[in-house]
Amino acid sequence: MVTRFELVHEHNDYIFQLRTKDGDVVLRGLGSDSKIMTQNELLHLRRAVKDESHLVPHVSDDGSHFLIIKDSDGSVLARSSKTNSKSEFEALTKVIVDAIDAPIIDLTKANKHRAQAH
Repeated sequence: MVTRFELVHEHNDYIFQLRTKDGDVVLRGLGSDSKIMTQNELLHLRRAVKDESHLVPHVSDDGSHFLIIKDSDGSVLARSSKTNSKSEFEALTKVIVDAIDAPIIDLTKANKHRAQAH
């Protein structure tokens, strides 16, 4: 398996997510009821990640670290998974930045065909 972005349809929302070659989802978009809007958000994410000022680190009340990626207008595009330490967070951020040009796999089509078969 290669690191890739996936378009998925969950609970009536289209969501993009970044899945690593190990199968871990490390970044997820917020979701939309429109597949086209979700694809557009992914394009904005690819642009935003190239500017470090759009990568906003956060620390939860429980001490875990996560990343918020914001668009040029300040709106949130995606959120990373949580990590237990700052060093894990820095490694996760590198994975996300390095994978920004990863291929996009549309899993909404596969799920639609599966649902029609039943």
